[in-house]
Amino acid sequence: MTRLGGHGLDHVFHRARSDFFEVMRAWTDEAGPDDAGAAAVVELADPTGEQPGRWLNAVGRADRLARLLTTVVPDGDVVAATVTRGTGTLAGETLAGWGLVPDSTWDRMVTEVAPPVRAGSPGVEVLDLDRHTDEIVDLLARANPGTRSGAQGPRARLARWYGVRAPASPGARAGALVAVGSATPTPTGSVHLGSIGTDPARRGQGLGSALTARMTADGVTERGLVTLGLYDDNAPARRVYERLGFVLAHEVETWRRG
Repeated sequence: MTRLGGHGLDHVFHRARSDFFEVMRAWTDEAGPDDAGAAAVVELADPTGEQPGRWLNAVGRADRLARLLTTVVPDGDVVAATVTRGTGTLAGETLAGWGLVPDSTWDRMVTEVAPPVRAGSPGVEVLDLDRHTDEIVDLLARANPGTRSGAQGPRARLARWYGVRAPASPGARAGALVAVGSATPTPTGSVHLGSIGTDPARRGQGLGSALTARMTADGVTERGLVTLGLYDDNAPARRVYERLGFVLAHEVETWRRG
């Protein structure tokens, strides 16, 4: 992989997150370009105003990051901090001082390899958000209620939305949306996948795999790098993503304002 070897401020996690936020300032203890354990914190703001306040994004070895966090002075109220997993046990007092409490643990995964399209895979179509928003919202409410993204708001309009529809069958409406996902191109040349969900009644049929394979293949072809996030306990999704060529880039924990 050619764009994934950076550390500190050049880490792919910082580059991917800064595509969606405005970078306000940064702190690092990086000793050099090959310092694999380098800790780096970036302060971000949402340029759309959709998510007010300051967001902290951090990488690096947990012990070094915990020390670096004591030097960080954000310019505004911190609404969330995403740090290397394990940092909270060492820097809980610092994070609590910003009014933050533990919220979630998740992973950033990335790939630069387009997965093959398997023969016989379910058909995937590009959706029209103007016509299909209600369907997408309804499906996500059942398939992925924990998603922090979605089909409504300014960010949703930046994405290309994909779906899989059910064939006609007894008791089922022909053409009902049964799997959905979004692919958002970023200014620095990557694509971020999100809002991925499959109807609970249709899981285990390869729909999510076919959907993600198509979005990933398109993203790699068009931009060269595709990223996504998943909760660390989502083993079924992880197996799908790994089969499609995604690798782990960063294990994190997010703290949010209580």
